[in-house]
Amino acid sequence: MPASLKRIRETMDVEPTPRDKGLTLTLKLTAYDNGMLELDTVPLNDHKNDDEVTGWLAAAEVITATLNEFHRQVAARAASTAG
Repeated sequence: MPASLKRIRETMDVEPTPRDKGLTLTLKLTAYDNGMLELDTVPLNDHKNDDEVTGWLAAAEVITATLNEFHRQVAARAASTAG
């Protein structure tokens, strides 16, 4: 896996909604002209031997892991506000 859960938690952009009724996750994926991909300022394919597909697959994997962590945070918030 290209990103650890610790790195995902440190770099993911999660903010409460304007009226604090939920959470918003913002993902920023940048594709540079040279083929480099970056998710939330973290390079995904910084090795010279990586082909174009490697970066996109890494992006999909990190995005999926980030969504899983976001789901965990949303569920924890719902549980804490319900009780």
